[in-house]
Amino acid sequence: MRIQRFALCMLVFSAGLCCTALDVAQAKTRTQSPPPEGLTLEAALAQASRNRPELTVYQADLEAAMLKLQHAGLPPNPEIGVEWNNLGNDLPDGDTRETTVSLSQALEIGGKPSARKNKGQAEMLRLQREQAMTWLDIAAEVRTAFVEVLNARERLALQREAGKIASEMVAMTHEQVMAGKIAGTEETRAQARNAEALAETQKLKRLLTEAELNLATVLLADPGNATVTAAGSLSHEVPVPDRQALLAEMKDSPLLALRRSETQLAKTSHSLEQANAWSDPTLSLSVRDVPSEDARAFAIGVSIPLPLFQRNQTSLAEAGALAHKARANEAAASRRLETELIKAHAVLVAADQEVRMLRADGLSKAAEAAEAVQEGFRAGKFRYSDLLEATQSLAAMKARYLDALLDLNRAAIALDRLLGKPALPALSKNFSSPSTNRSTP
Repeated sequence: MRIQRFALCMLVFSAGLCCTALDVAQAKTRTQSPPPEGLTLEAALAQASRNRPELTVYQADLEAAMLKLQHAGLPPNPEIGVEWNNLGNDLPDGDTRETTVSLSQALEIGGKPSARKNKGQAEMLRLQREQAMTWLDIAAEVRTAFVEVLNARERLALQREAGKIASEMVAMTHEQVMAGKIAGTEETRAQARNAEALAETQKLKRLLTEAELNLATVLLADPGNATVTAAGSLSHEVPVPDRQALLAEMKDSPLLALRRSETQLAKTSHSLEQANAWSDPTLSLSVRDVPSEDARAFAIGVSIPLPLFQRNQTSLAEAGALAHKARANEAAASRRLETELIKAHAVLVAADQEVRMLRADGLSKAAEAAEAVQEGFRAGKFRYSDLLEATQSLAAMKARYLDALLDLNRAAIALDRLLGKPALPALSKNFSSPSTNRSTP
């Protein structure tokens, strides 16, 4: 009977180890059961685009910039004036009280209205570019938190599998100790290993809960939902683009688009200050009423400021310095982006190579070694310590594979952020394109 129970334990252990080997050979570190229902990555990104306040702030700024642009072409307000003459008590003979009503209108010259429109359009474009960059940061944060949840869940599944094997090994060593084939210390070691596996399982449960809490935090989820479960599985294949294609695609990067919009805004600001350096003449029309003679006199006048001292020198100098700074920032951003793209591509290539190597060689070799030791242990050729070492090596190899997968997905997220992926959802459909906005004449 004792021999039969021992054979049954060995059969159960062999089946578990064989399933592990088959799972590794197919490069599948997740469990055979389907992943739990949860939030998809697309739904998570959509939820973040609705909940994150950073994007809402830009909506308010865009509304203000739109109103400012719509009124950029309006001329200055006219001025009306009333003047009463000869109000003194001691008036010379023949002098009577007179009333003069005047209307004055400043005439903008130097292209001020068009310069204000150009600056308003540049401001709208810069805000849209800033919103797109803010979204890319949010999307990268959400995607990173999402894959960390998937990774934590697969680690927990792997640890549960290891815990099951550790529990089976306790029963198996107990049968061998009772049969007098191995020392009692081997059973104690198996029990210690089983306790360690149980503790590690509890730790990974906690880490999974923390990852889900972090995902809920970056999504600004409903406070009633303390955690958010991510649907799907960790991606085992990530496309690796060609390096030269990346550098060619760099010109369309949102980061460079933002710097170009800042340069354009600085240029239009400088052009506006140049237009403001022109002194605007004022045209006036006045009517003088003489009650004593029952008469009215009309007058037309023009006043032209003389730019002898104030010619907008300070504002022109500041705008010129800002334009120069913006051009320098754009050039520096281009060089920095090229460097970051090269680094991100190198990290992605290295992570992809590590994943492929582990999947092709490391996992399969570790599974073959564990299976060979298990067969030898059944035949009495190996000790329990040998079997324990083989199973632990296989578990460590699978854990390293999960680490490599996480690094691969993180590298892909970093590269996508630099290239502007995923694009900003349609949050600003009520705003027209800056190039099509027109001010009220």
